[in-house]
Amino acid sequence: MEKTILIIVLLVVLCILAAVCSLLARRVRMEKAKAQRQVTEAKTQFLSRVSNDIKTPMNVIIGAAALGMEETDDPEKMREYLMRVRTAGDYLMGLLNDLVDMSKIQAGRFHLHPKSLAFDAFMEEIRMMIEPLCRKKQIHFRMPQEDIHINMVVDPVRFPQIFLNLLNNAVKFTPERGEISFRVCNYATHNNRFSADYVVKDTGIGMSSEFQKLLFEPFTKENEDITERKNGSGLGLAITRNIVDLMGGTIDIKSELGAGTEVKVHLEVELALVQPEKYGTQIAAGVSRMILKGKRVLLVEDHPLNMDISRHILEKQGMKVVCARDGQEALEIFRSEGARYFDVILMDICMPDMDGIEAARKLRKSPQADAQMIPIIAMSANDAPEDVDACRDAGMNDHIAKPVEPKKLYRLLCGYLENPL
Repeated sequence: MEKTILIIVLLVVLCILAAVCSLLARRVRMEKAKAQRQVTEAKTQFLSRVSNDIKTPMNVIIGAAALGMEETDDPEKMREYLMRVRTAGDYLMGLLNDLVDMSKIQAGRFHLHPKSLAFDAFMEEIRMMIEPLCRKKQIHFRMPQEDIHINMVVDPVRFPQIFLNLLNNAVKFTPERGEISFRVCNYATHNNRFSADYVVKDTGIGMSSEFQKLLFEPFTKENEDITERKNGSGLGLAITRNIVDLMGGTIDIKSELGAGTEVKVHLEVELALVQPEKYGTQIAAGVSRMILKGKRVLLVEDHPLNMDISRHILEKQGMKVVCARDGQEALEIFRSEGARYFDVILMDICMPDMDGIEAARKLRKSPQADAQMIPIIAMSANDAPEDVDACRDAGMNDHIAKPVEPKKLYRLLCGYLENPL
């Protein structure tokens, strides 16, 4: 009798356990399905938002280009339309960079590459980038000049990106005749390190306390009605937070709806022992033309439109340009013109027949007298660290990313051609 009861109890327990396991399995399946739906929904929202962010400036580019073609007899109107194309193009490039950065972050491949950077150069870059944006909206921009003359070891791209992202947001969400400030305070040097607080403050629309909890999540926006007019992918602050974290710093935000926003970034960076390059930041246009005028450049580029644009950029500074369509043609031209004919070579990387990497290697092995000394600068859309390293391993001196900003190209060329070997 007791055995029978025990067997019944065991059967009941087993049935209960089976039911519980079934319920748990069902819950797991439901949670997975829910998670998959959330992922799908997030992807759909993301694609929809990015699609809209791309289509809006593309509409500007297509429309302004069409209108500009009808105003060939009116230079002022054509210039206006070209400026609209340039602005929309800059926005698209910024969006693309943000998407690439976020994909690297999510894949764990987002890294910093510290180099020597002058603090004065960093501050001047911030001023040059933000002041025109503020003038356009009649915003008063205050940026006190601090007596800080040091060289830091930071990533020269990512370090300024922190504050350009923050200040661009401030400009977007500060109404006309508002005020924005950027100041460096509480700074000190100790143990060969520079510690400081960087504060961005605005009189803009502010943020709710609820949104501040989600502020650093990718693709987040508080008010779509506002941000649709302002543009933006919602990635800037997420990228900024990641850079600050990689640098071992902190970022704090104080904000209220209708009462503006204050962002404080605290960073401690290593002091550099070596001075930055002379032309690392800016150079007067007249000086640039004086250095570059008459210099001969071998431009290696397979894309006809890119070649034409680059040639015009160089010729505007009085440079004499010889073009090659691939690496093999570049080698033939370099050898046929003889030693010391060219002052510099601008080399695309991805080309048919012979790419820029192979061409640079063969050129450096050439018996020509100047083959080892002539500066070779890569011009490529592939600007990941491993791509830059591959260029240097092939014997190239430097790398500039496409799309090429003319002023950056002039500065880079001046650094090599002011006092050539």
